Amino acid sequence: MKKILHYSWVLLLLVCLSACNLSEKNRRYGVEGDTELKSSYWILLSLQDQQFEDNPENQTAYIRFEAGENELTGFTGCNRLMGRYSLNKGSLQLTNLATTRAMCPIIEQENLLMAVLKKVDSYEIAGDVLTLFHQKTAVATFKTGSEPNMPAIR
Repeated sequence: MKKILHYSWVLLLLVCLSACNLSEKNRRYGVEGDTELKSSYWILLSLQDQQFEDNPENQTAYIRFEAGENELTGFTGCNRLMGRYSLNKGSLQLTNLATTRAMCPIIEQENLLMAVLKKVDSYEIAGDVLTLFHQKTAVATFKTGSEPNMPAIR
């Protein structure tokens, strides 16, 4: 009887530890509620290994996953960005992506950002950094922040 009780406690302990590990994975991949991903301003840090720094001469590129309507909004550094997103157990699909059409000196960044966003298939959040992936390869990183200064509507 003592052995059965002892094994029961060990089994219960293993189940609890396993549940904690699953909860961390769910939080990391946004499975539990996706509140960390949604309604935050995600400021562009890197795009296919190209680093971006805040530059007063350029507007800060960012994306925002709006809660409720599954709408994606943002700014490419040149034009406003809009589209839709869908989440499913760590996978992320961005669809109907479009921008306004102002001409800008940094249009290459916008073109690269749009091409990368169209390929995204999953994401990971670690602390305040969002990493977007295409076929398990990191293609873009963002850091959460406050609402960036935006230019006048063009």
